[in-house]
Amino acid sequence: MTWVLFFVGAAVLGWVLCHPVSALLRRWKCWDRPNYRSSHTEPTLRGGGLASVLLVAGAVAAWVWPMDRLLGSAWLGGLVLLGYISWRDDRHGVPVAVRICIQTLVAVGVVLAITGRAAPVGLILFSVFALVAFMNFVNFMDGINGLVSGQLILLSLGAALLFGVAGDVTPLLIALVMAGALAGFLPFNFPRARMFLGDVGSVPLGFSFGVLLLWMAVTATDPALYKTLAVLPFYFFLEGSLTVIRRIARGEKLAHAHREHFYQRLVRAGWSHARTSGWVWALQLLVIALACWQWRAGWRVEFLWLAAGLVWGGFFAYAESVFRRSQDERAEGGT
Repeated sequence: MTWVLFFVGAAVLGWVLCHPVSALLRRWKCWDRPNYRSSHTEPTLRGGGLASVLLVAGAVAAWVWPMDRLLGSAWLGGLVLLGYISWRDDRHGVPVAVRICIQTLVAVGVVLAITGRAAPVGLILFSVFALVAFMNFVNFMDGINGLVSGQLILLSLGAALLFGVAGDVTPLLIALVMAGALAGFLPFNFPRARMFLGDVGSVPLGFSFGVLLLWMAVTATDPALYKTLAVLPFYFFLEGSLTVIRRIARGEKLAHAHREHFYQRLVRAGWSHARTSGWVWALQLLVIALACWQWRAGWRVEFLWLAAGLVWGGFFAYAESVFRRSQDERAEGGT
């Protein structure tokens, strides 16, 4: 019951904080105006995720920094740097190379703080690459109502369920605060979007969840837990990677806006934002349930990875078939 109170308390604070953030964004005219590549149809405030970021930063300052100054400093410093550069990107645009350099810098800082400099170089490089990729995939997918905010809520709660108290209690508290902060933001983003997370929200929150997952994997009393935790963000990595591969194959510039994600193709096929996000959430809940079952039943983790891959692969194939069918119907209707 105590853990539920942390989640509920963070949700209430997150909801309250969204009101002054919304007022400031209106005052500063932070509008995301739709264009032909957008999945929304009316101007929407961009940057509402700042409220959630501030709550997560407060939790890190209150619980992480006193017990681990190195990790706390790296995490908070990363949030400040990412928040600043992402805010500038939301407002005026920042070159991709600059953003990637800063993201890599903060990723190196937290990975070294968690794993230690004595960790294998391959592990450090892989962790940095995965963390930078994850925060960008989260940012790329902040395009339809509720998708990313709802996914991060589920991922944080799923991580909390799997981690339990398998080590220090602090990662569990951070996971609950992150989930609660985003739950407070969700009514502003779903079913009708009054605010988007924006880069200032999606990048630091993606960074924080990646840090949290790596921290849980390293500090868990059972070292095998990292294999199960790794299945949680499969959706972002698979969806993001397949979209990047498809765009590279077409010779498109990756920095340009597009509508080629599978969830965007469903919206283009006529699905509502609520229906599309609901499907993704439902499948994520299924993956979390499978992960909890695998961990408690002692299955080989490879079966879990295969099952999760089949879940998301099946969804992507279905989304592609729906989109192509809609395109064929429109072509026939136009002839």
